[in-house]
Amino acid sequence: MNPNSSHRVPYDDLYETCAETRVALLIYSGDILPDVITHRLALPPTGVSIAGRMTNPNSIGISRKEKLNIWKYSSEGQIISRDIRRHLDWMLDKLQPAKPALLELQTIPNLTMTLRCIWWSSLGDGGPTLWPEQMRRIADLNLECSFDLQFMSERKDGELPAL
Repeated sequence: MNPNSSHRVPYDDLYETCAETRVALLIYSGDILPDVITHRLALPPTGVSIAGRMTNPNSIGISRKEKLNIWKYSSEGQIISRDIRRHLDWMLDKLQPAKPALLELQTIPNLTMTLRCIWWSSLGDGGPTLWPEQMRRIADLNLECSFDLQFMSERKDGELPAL
């Protein structure tokens, strides 16, 4: 992506105010099973939830029944950067070829989708930056974009987590 000279905040993979970030497309598919979403998008999910399926036992041995059909595609482990724009660019590059299928899925009753951006602050201030380029691409795919902002406790040594 070519940055416009009017942009104030350049890409910065070390983004010092960020401890960690990622982006996920979440499709809450109602009665449609996640495998159908995978087939339509021609994109393998990074995670799924299938309504009625029992989860594997957690650390204290408790299983639960999954309540919703959810198809998830995440940048976690795919992009090594604290700049959320890198994660969004990667995600949008993956989703662009599936645009017709995404738009068709959005017409199905009881199916909803969102881009969920998770951003952990390392310093307690600052925040993620989006450029018009990312916002245009998100709008072109008719996707809402939500932000989950978290604040990390201060480390005693004052160091940021390693990339």
